[in-house]
Amino acid sequence: MIKTNYHTHHKLCRHAQGTTVDYVKHAVRAGFTELGMSDHVYNENLPDRYRMLASEVNDYISDVRAIQNQFSDKIKIHLGFECEYVERDESYYETFLKDADYLILGHHYIRNAYGSLTSSFGLTQPHEVLQYAQELVDGMATGYFSLVAHPDLYMCSYQEFDEACEKAAHMIAQASIDHQVPLEFNANGMRRGMKETSLGKRYDYPREEFWQIVKTYNPKIILSSDAHAPHLLTDQTMEEAQKVLKSWGLEKEDYLAFK
Repeated sequence: MIKTNYHTHHKLCRHAQGTTVDYVKHAVRAGFTELGMSDHVYNENLPDRYRMLASEVNDYISDVRAIQNQFSDKIKIHLGFECEYVERDESYYETFLKDADYLILGHHYIRNAYGSLTSSFGLTQPHEVLQYAQELVDGMATGYFSLVAHPDLYMCSYQEFDEACEKAAHMIAQASIDHQVPLEFNANGMRRGMKETSLGKRYDYPREEFWQIVKTYNPKIILSSDAHAPHLLTDQTMEEAQKVLKSWGLEKEDYLAFK
């Protein structure tokens, strides 16, 4: 039975549906004991606008806190944000942590040698994969993040699981152990479907080869819906994700400990 979800979005990010109360009502009906709201926080230096604006952060906080109080006798609700690790200014993260219970590291961009950003969904070169992994390692080392979202996102456009992809998996898994930051098994990647590889049909993410390497390090693993609509907290993909986890020999944690 699914008891929790810590990667949950809000309509303020402009690519999700529902406000806090919509997700909480669904979670309560489903028998959840905890729900973490973790919408994309603003960052004016990123090329997309699929995140809340700076002017909306207080509205988001107020929305989560109000519902947190309203449903306190039915479910524990946590306030979080999903952040990129593209800013090296500590005050950027500390601004959010003063109000939030936790931050998720969702790394959707890497910075290339010329200073511009490349989407983590579109990595095609070995050096890009290794840079993605190194930036995740650096992000975990800051101590700001309680969870790494979709750590194997680098496989989304990469064709094969080659030496660079294998090395990246080792780097990420070791950092998870070193800094005690759990890795997320992200069901939303499964919603994207499968693609053909030389090893057979595979999800873009979660990627089996990645998780078989991760398993040898035995880090903490959190299953998340990465829900962009309330019903996705408990959809068929979430049921399938639990089966895949088990079939790959992975053990998940039900509850996330916050930094």
